Amino acid sequence: MTRIRPIEEKDRAAIRELIDGTGAFKPHEVDVAMELVDIALTRPGQEDYRPFVLVEDDGTVAAYACFGKNPMTKATFDLYWLATRADRMGKGYGRKIVAFVEEEARRLGGRLLVIETSSKESYGTTREFYLKIGCTLAAQLPDYYAEGDDKLIYLKKLG
Repeated sequence: MTRIRPIEEKDRAAIRELIDGTGAFKPHEVDVAMELVDIALTRPGQEDYRPFVLVEDDGTVAAYACFGKNPMTKATFDLYWLATRADRMGKGYGRKIVAFVEEEARRLGGRLLVIETSSKESYGTTREFYLKIGCTLAAQLPDYYAEGDDKLIYLKKLG
């Protein structure tokens, strides 16, 4: 059994380990992810970043997601971070936490979820995952992150 809940201070190290342990993110990217965690933990009441963890019965943080409403839009939410522990991939945890994010965004008036990722080969399974959960590739920005590393923007209507 698992449950999804807002992050707590005690989750900080586990979230860092989880994100770093995927092997998909560079050290500076992990640092950026942790900046959002720190904002959420140190600024109660802020609504820009809504981080949640999927926790197993034994307390293991198995998946992490952080999303928020894009303040320049009427009803669009961004999925800023999504990661599953490398040793838990393929167990449906990613799907479960994304379904939770979608439900929360809808509850908050959202109609569209935007997800950005890299075109690098190492993100291939991530891109396949987004397609499997019903996202569509809406844009590709060539050489965005670095030469040969495009920014891919996926959309999911929240209906």
